[in-house]
Amino acid sequence: MGDGPPQPQSDERKLREERILDAAATLLVRWGFRKTTIDDVAREAGVAKGTIYLHWRDKNELFRAAIIHAQQQAMADVKQRIAADPEGGLPHRLWTHGMLAALTNPLLSAIMRGKTDVFQGMRDVFDPATLAQLTGDYEEYIVQLQRAGLIRADLPVSVIAFLTSALKIGIISTPEIFGLEQTPSLEQLTETISDLIRRWLEPERPPSDSAVGKQAVVEWLEKVKSVEEHLQ
Repeated sequence: MGDGPPQPQSDERKLREERILDAAATLLVRWGFRKTTIDDVAREAGVAKGTIYLHWRDKNELFRAAIIHAQQQAMADVKQRIAADPEGGLPHRLWTHGMLAALTNPLLSAIMRGKTDVFQGMRDVFDPATLAQLTGDYEEYIVQLQRAGLIRADLPVSVIAFLTSALKIGIISTPEIFGLEQTPSLEQLTETISDLIRRWLEPERPPSDSAVGKQAVVEWLEKVKSVEEHLQ
């Protein structure tokens, strides 16, 4: 038998999952990873506690799914921003669009703005093998940009991947050390680091056509999405 149209039960299940994930994201922003419970999420979503366990085995799985859901929302936003930007294939523009997309997503914005409890929870729910796979996909993306002349070829791929990742993690974790009052706004940091990446990572005369870079971004984001969907 061939595949028929989606069953109403499947549609209902998907809508229920979305409602639960939205509720989980809301409470993670409000209370953090450790204080939020399955009971809290069930009340916020208007479902029975047992209903949540029909979709996810435990709190870690639920919150991992909520973070992945938020990341996928942001990735869709990034794709639209890059497509509309004539220089969207350049690394510093990807940084800018990625940060701005994260800032418009409540859960990702909470993580980026230094709610380290949520960040720690994010680290706890992603296993090392998955993180290693995502890192490998990112390095392949960097290789493609080097081949296209959009990134300096004299820098080791592993160094680029490490340092650009460290920049993102540093933005999340450093406010805890310096204090929020001494931390520049994320909007200011986004603009400054974008300029830093342009000066450090891109050649003095990058190709005028960044279409290859745009395609590489889309392919990389699709790989990340595939890994995250497998986790769910």
